Amino acid sequence: MRKYIKKIINLPKRIYRGIEGSRYRRGKYRNSISVLSASQTIDKLLEAQCSFCRFGDGEIAVMRGEGIAFQKADRGLGERLLEILQSEDEGLLVGINYFYLNPVTGVNGFTRNFLNCLQMQRRFLIKNCSKKRTYIDAAITQMYQNYNEYDFDAHFKRLQKLFEGQKVVLICGENVLSDIRYNALDVCKQIQYIYGPSRDAYDRHDELLKKALETDKDFIVCVILGPEAKVLVYDLFKHNRIAWDIGHYLKDYDSYMRQQPRTDAAIEQFFKPD
Repeated sequence: MRKYIKKIINLPKRIYRGIEGSRYRRGKYRNSISVLSASQTIDKLLEAQCSFCRFGDGEIAVMRGEGIAFQKADRGLGERLLEILQSEDEGLLVGINYFYLNPVTGVNGFTRNFLNCLQMQRRFLIKNCSKKRTYIDAAITQMYQNYNEYDFDAHFKRLQKLFEGQKVVLICGENVLSDIRYNALDVCKQIQYIYGPSRDAYDRHDELLKKALETDKDFIVCVILGPEAKVLVYDLFKHNRIAWDIGHYLKDYDSYMRQQPRTDAAIEQFFKPD
């Protein structure tokens, strides 16, 4: 009986999601914001080596005053994130997810179900993104988790060119590299590491920024720290440093190289804090 009552209670939500999914798949939101595809984004990054940061559903939640697995609710952080999302600085690329607004083919079932339920996120982006900026695709760092049908080999070979021969400082959570077997940064000329907390890293923003600024200016600063990564990249950019928010890229590359299965449970686990 409880099962049937729950189904009845959830019926309006299921109908709502069905309508929203249909609107999305029909392309209602297509081109509502200028955003490059994944391939165009990699072209841009290879052509103009500059700072970039990326916004997903987690950052949208924080900007709306909510907490997420990586970061507790923080009004100051939300305000900083909104500032960056709306910024029009030359030399800084800002990413949102291309497929949040533009229907694509080849995604797996987990991602397809997720994309059908994002009306709030889509409306937030349409309202708050700059109409003067062309955004890059934030999803380039987790393509293996999102798609079943994609030329992953070509994707990773092209993205690896971005790191090839570079001197890099990686700022990440303490456990990010603990289970990595195939490190995408092995193609770098030199790597230094700075470790921060896997959760609530924004609480230590000033400390992390100070450490990053103390590194050699010849090094590109790569950051894996959830919402804090966006603020850290932006502040480093303001200090004339090149900084990249690479998100889940190391885990995604490792997962691809291992050819790990992508069940719903495995994908959900992938996106949890390390």
